[in-house]
Amino acid sequence: MNTFLYRSLIMALMAPGWMSSAFAEPALPMELIAKPTVMTDQMGGVPHPSKNDLVRMHQSGYILRARNGKLSRLNVEKTLLPHDFPMTPQGVQVDLGADNTLFVRLTNKLCKSKDGGRTWTSHLINAPGGYAISQTGRWKVMSDGTLICVSVISGEDERAAARVWESKDEARSWKPRSKIPLNLNVPQTGHPYDARYCHRGLERLQDDTLLWFIELREFSRERTEQEQKVLKHHALFYFRSKDGGKSWQGPSLMGDWLNEGAATLLPSGRILATVRYQRDRISQDSPDLVKHMGAYFKTPDRPGFKNVFLMNSNDGGSSWTPPRMLTTVYGQTFGYPAALGDGTVVVVHDTRYGPGPPGSRALISRDQGQTWEDEVYYLDSTNFPGSYTASVVLADDTILTIAGSCTDPSISGFDWENVQDKTDLYSIRWKPVTELHGPT
Repeated sequence: MNTFLYRSLIMALMAPGWMSSAFAEPALPMELIAKPTVMTDQMGGVPHPSKNDLVRMHQSGYILRARNGKLSRLNVEKTLLPHDFPMTPQGVQVDLGADNTLFVRLTNKLCKSKDGGRTWTSHLINAPGGYAISQTGRWKVMSDGTLICVSVISGEDERAAARVWESKDEARSWKPRSKIPLNLNVPQTGHPYDARYCHRGLERLQDDTLLWFIELREFSRERTEQEQKVLKHHALFYFRSKDGGKSWQGPSLMGDWLNEGAATLLPSGRILATVRYQRDRISQDSPDLVKHMGAYFKTPDRPGFKNVFLMNSNDGGSSWTPPRMLTTVYGQTFGYPAALGDGTVVVVHDTRYGPGPPGSRALISRDQGQTWEDEVYYLDSTNFPGSYTASVVLADDTILTIAGSCTDPSISGFDWENVQDKTDLYSIRWKPVTELHGPT
């Protein structure tokens, strides 16, 4: 992918309403449960590790665990994946195909591991005809090894249908599989959308159910003093496929002000989804709700949400429970779930504004995501505040986390252009500590 296309993708990610705080007063949003089971600002009863501690950990064969007032080391296996350009931490994706083969898609390469992420090979890939890699979102690997991707052109005033593609030769060539019409209106107002984006994109559950998400935005006709467009409404729709992407059910509305995240199938058969819930405070918010809001560090007088919330589906993704709060710090946003066979659930998230140095942190639930432990694992260190990961669970319940990190000391702040050649991907093989066994 050339630099121009890559910069276009970054500009889309920075579009008004996605990273800015220019919101119009929306109608009363969907039901929201802001009663977390644990506070995530400082966990495990110990101060956050220092930046030097995290850098040392990042360069070594262990991660850090905080629980019961103790910070301990947990031995893990780490592997540096092949480098690619351009690449940012947002480009992290992993999936598990036939015979437990692992696939990680970079910008121009597909990495493959047949030994659980200990070693990796790679080859050059192609996007489906007429589309750039940035327009194809996440690629997923079905249990038979078929790669699936959904291509869509994002931005303002785009109306063309999304196209679904399949590859039987590990992304060297593609064939069309189906289309997804996108004749959608914004909920609450019923107006045609002004812009659409696909930051969440395609997800695959362990039973090969596919979920594809598209964000719709409506702008106010007013402008800020800086002539910025003001986001009036933001909604997340999804489509569902049970036949490998040949046909799709939907569109269905997942909710208002939702975005990034992922989903996993729990041992109970329910689906657990993480979502990024982001909006400003509105006049209809109750005092109880407001007390759980944070504030963007550049504008501390404007409280709102920019946190990871959780949702469940009891019917295979046809409907969803109201979002309930997981992370309690404004800016703990991108969360990626993984479920073990014993009901343990891990959500790895970033902490871009603190407290503590930036990097990936993992939260633990031992009851399939209903309640959460006062326990945290520090997985990596990065100089780029936005730290993204993706995880799968191997046959022996080992978690394989792919972490996108930038350790170049010249990088500071959200400089997406400078970080695109200074991002490294690491695979981390690890297991949460059980109550019966202490850290090694």
